[in-house]
Amino acid sequence: MVEETDNTARVPGRLERKARGPAPVSAAPCDRLVRVVGGFAAVVLVLAIALVLLVPAAHWLAHHDIGSARGPLLQAARVAAQGQLLTLGAGLFAAGALLAVADFTLSQRTLKLTEQGQVTRRHTEAIEQLGSDRLDVRIGGIYALERVARDSARHHPAVMEVLTAFVREHSHEPWPPPDSDDREPERSTRPDVQAALTVAGHRDAQRDIQPMDLTGTDLTRADLHGANFTRADLGRADLTGADLTRADLTGANLGRADLTGADLTGADLTRARFFFARLFCARLINARLTRADLGGADLTGADLHGADLTGANLGRADLTGADLIDARWPEHAAVPEAWKVDTSTGRLAAGTAAGGSTALT
Repeated sequence: MVEETDNTARVPGRLERKARGPAPVSAAPCDRLVRVVGGFAAVVLVLAIALVLLVPAAHWLAHHDIGSARGPLLQAARVAAQGQLLTLGAGLFAAGALLAVADFTLSQRTLKLTEQGQVTRRHTEAIEQLGSDRLDVRIGGIYALERVARDSARHHPAVMEVLTAFVREHSHEPWPPPDSDDREPERSTRPDVQAALTVAGHRDAQRDIQPMDLTGTDLTRADLHGANFTRADLGRADLTGADLTRADLTGANLGRADLTGADLTGADLTRARFFFARLFCARLINARLTRADLGGADLTGADLHGADLTGANLGRADLTGADLIDARWPEHAAVPEAWKVDTSTGRLAAGTAAGGSTALT
């Protein structure tokens, strides 16, 4: 077990940012823009000077071509000379514009490659921090990875894979460490594991390539309120006492997970899979369980007050002692004993002996 020697982790990531300082901001884009604008300005200035000199230059070229002739012949020669000079000026302007655009395009490509290199370097350094034996450094590395994922869509999937792998590897390590007198304190989520979960739960899910893999993790009493775990795989995870209020678990897999005493008040559990999950005394108040699979789930003593179970599968679910008041019941599901459905709202109300043994078939 890694020995934790620093108490600065109570301010996650702040110490690491202070030590490293802000990331240097390159002035290259401004310099290149000034150079491009300067190039256009130079071309315009040359054209302006050429226009001022157009008349005398055309006069000189006309005399050079026809000698001392006068009258209509001289006028025609001047017009021809002016046309030649204008054609030459237009060609020079076009050439200058092409050069300026080419320089700007090359500058943009160089800048993009430079930025990608900087992000890759930050990614590598942050991963190295995760291997530190100091808790505050590991937390700093986690928040550094969050910045990398925010700044680079290309690195986002890799960052999330690193963070979820970190959670899978370290979530089972006891926290807080046992006391010297061998008393076992109440278990909670390790601070760096909690930081990784917080970052993963507030990621830009639109950049995901595959669902987050948190199978078999120990997230006892983890703070996951408001987290976005859409389509996450939490199969066989231990979420005892976890705070999942208003979390988004749409399409998530929680098969055989332990959610004893977990708080899922207001959570979105649409199409979530809870087959054979343990939800003993879980709080599911006003939770959205539309089309959720609760087949074989243990909902003994669970609070489903106001939950929406429209289209949910409750086959073989154990609802003994569950609070189902005002829950919206699946249309074709058997109504539990001692409960009745309000036909006008589709919600349950207590019957004559609510709270008895109720196992649905």
